[in-house]
Amino acid sequence: MKQGTPRLALLLLFVSVAVATAACLAPPSVDPSSPLTVLGTLDATPDTVVEARIIVSRGKHVVETTVPVERNEFQGSVQVPVGQWELTVYLVDAEGIVRFQSKPQTIQVAYGTPQAVELVLRPAASTVHITIDLEGYIFRNQALRARIYFNDQMHELIRQAADAPFEATLEISPGSYEFKIELYTESFHAGNRLGVGVWRVIDVDENESVSLVWRPETEDLVISGHVETLLPPPAWVSATGAGPEVEISWAPVDHWNLAGYLVLAQTSPLERFEVLTPT
Repeated sequence: MKQGTPRLALLLLFVSVAVATAACLAPPSVDPSSPLTVLGTLDATPDTVVEARIIVSRGKHVVETTVPVERNEFQGSVQVPVGQWELTVYLVDAEGIVRFQSKPQTIQVAYGTPQAVELVLRPAASTVHITIDLEGYIFRNQALRARIYFNDQMHELIRQAADAPFEATLEISPGSYEFKIELYTESFHAGNRLGVGVWRVIDVDENESVSLVWRPETEDLVISGHVETLLPPPAWVSATGAGPEVEISWAPVDHWNLAGYLVLAQTSPLERFEVLTPT
């Protein structure tokens, strides 16, 4: 199932690092007092978007600025050293709600070298709260780990004890997803997987909070058996007569599982016994 994206905003960014003189800047509108300037041009954005939130990060270091969006354009400047950074842009409405967002994209901030970055902003992620309900599950005390799948996106969840809550809160982009959960014991090794999981389709709308309660799929296993007992041999066996006809008699065997008798004979001690009675 492919993820649906009902609305997209195409964002063309111009990223540059200022030098000592304004003559080296491109384009001329770049602010020479700031090392990093981001210019954006938006296409097909809704009227509700009023601000662009620009975030530049590297490891634990985060630089953020918020600038107005006017006539589908914005410009923001941040102070960052040259080097490799991750750039993320959020489009925000008048109430401060993120309507569109881009995935973090790596940029190389080089001294005096401008570059263009094209980002696709998708509808802002929704909050999906997942509760794993193991009530009545035979392995509820052994299930300590879970892998949660939204299409090819995989999220791992670990609880420290069998009586701890089994919950996760994820940020998921709007769309239609194939969803499943697999449970594990003390590690995510394949041998510790408790079940393969069952795929089902869920839909996540824009800017919503979704609560899912998931329970492991189980089926009743009915086991029946038939016990075959070893019957005692007949007692008081006797044979009378000679030649081709011999009469054999014995005391009846009293057993609930008795279905009949087999009479075996051999013509020579060197030969195997043959069954004389019909089956």
